[in-house]
Amino acid sequence: MKTSKISFFLNQAAQKKISIYHIITTFLAIISVRFCIELWATSFTSHDTSFYFFGFLHTTLFFYIITICCVWLLVRIADLPITHALTLFLYGFLLVIFPPIIDYIISTSFYNGTQFLSYYLFDSLPGLWHSFLTFFGDHPRDGITYGTRTIIILTIFAMSTITYYSTKKISRAFLIAFCTYIVFFFFSALPSFLAALVTDTHVTIAKHSVASFIASPTNILNNPITHPFNAIVTKMTLVYILIALILTIIALYKTQKVRLLSLLKNVRPIQSLYHIGLVSVGMGTAVIFGNGVFIPNFFSLLAILIIYCAVIIGWYGTVVFNDIVDIEIDKITNPTRPLVLKTISVRSYGHIGVACTLLSLLLVACINYHATIALIFYHALSFLYNTPPLHLKRFPLIATFTASLASFCLVIMGYIMITDTHSLQHFPPHIAILLITAYTISLPIKDLKDIEGDKKNRVYTIPVIFGEKIGRLLIACGIFISFTLSIFTFNNLSLLWPALLAGTLCFWTLIGTRQKKFIFDPYTSVGIVFVIVSLFALILTISLL
Repeated sequence: MKTSKISFFLNQAAQKKISIYHIITTFLAIISVRFCIELWATSFTSHDTSFYFFGFLHTTLFFYIITICCVWLLVRIADLPITHALTLFLYGFLLVIFPPIIDYIISTSFYNGTQFLSYYLFDSLPGLWHSFLTFFGDHPRDGITYGTRTIIILTIFAMSTITYYSTKKISRAFLIAFCTYIVFFFFSALPSFLAALVTDTHVTIAKHSVASFIASPTNILNNPITHPFNAIVTKMTLVYILIALILTIIALYKTQKVRLLSLLKNVRPIQSLYHIGLVSVGMGTAVIFGNGVFIPNFFSLLAILIIYCAVIIGWYGTVVFNDIVDIEIDKITNPTRPLVLKTISVRSYGHIGVACTLLSLLLVACINYHATIALIFYHALSFLYNTPPLHLKRFPLIATFTASLASFCLVIMGYIMITDTHSLQHFPPHIAILLITAYTISLPIKDLKDIEGDKKNRVYTIPVIFGEKIGRLLIACGIFISFTLSIFTFNNLSLLWPALLAGTLCFWTLIGTRQKKFIFDPYTSVGIVFVIVSLFALILTISLL
């Protein structure tokens, strides 16, 4: 009788339909309650803004990753549909609010109110093995505290119970219990594993070395972090961002394979590399001209990787809005786009665009608040360029000038990231003029592939107005002029022959013909020009060092 009641409850709970928006809001609400209880346990001691921002984000990402891992275990071992597994885990997620309450009660009852320090396991590899065998070690007043251990036990018990009543196999129940424990232990000891992986000591890592690696004051892209707690949550937040992005893509591949592949095929490699290059130009300008200092350490490199991810995600958000407006154009010139193939609805695609935009802003804010303003400017210009009622993309020169300003915003973002003042102070005005001019007269190259669709929908690009032949000639001249302008901008005659060679190669790539046909199609032309520009940028950088 008892078994049937439990099975009935589990089935009823699992089969309730909950929208993704309710799942997200419930998840964030529980995390907010947990975070506020932690602040209450410390008497709401005043902290700086970064403490609250990274503290909340760190907690959110940690439990988001744990949720993905545990739901995957329920799917694989308990044989539950993913919607049932997610719903059941969400009910049990309320447990996360109790660790600070349990710690507070035990502290005031048995330890005269001494505050417990709940964070991570800092230890050597032999010490971690001992902690693994003894359920997180012998010191429950710090690291993995009484409250955290209690909730882990309850989670393991709940996962085992669900698995047993789902599969009727005791072996599966023990397996999921063991796997759940491994998940919690791995992420509880992740700083120690990272220290062993990336520091010089490797397998001989000691407890104090882990603390030094993760909790010592540091400088990440000219952002000084002095407080040990801020150092821990900031560094681990950067790690969790990357893990969360990877796990999210894997989860989407397992649950929405067709849609995900359709979206990933819409990621244009040249455009992605172009946007990464813009940020890199800004960073390089900061180092060479803006007193910027780049200290190559693990977390600085991780921060740059996150910036690049943010830029690609943000750019993809602008692509989404462009695709929604240009469905009719894409039916002619880009038939493999998601909306044309109908692998996703316009509404869902719009939601993805909004999500990508907000996520890109959040990721950049994790690295530098000031740089977020430049990214907001980029998104604003892109929106005006891509969408009605203005839809500036329709008007020649205005369109390319707007696009060049949006591109320059990413250069500004990269510059602000690295410079010591996190501002545009010391940004060379002649470089700004060169970049904006070069982008304005060169960016029409991207319109070559859309001539037929743009013409039919009255989008008046340079190739539409003048035709492909003259359009290619004008674009080739613009790119050649951009190369030659660099010689005078930097007053560097050593760039003369590289600039002339690069400009000539790009010119020939665009207008070269064979048997009255252009040698390279628009896509190949863009790729070749991008490679040549990248090589020239490398030569230019070397000449300035």
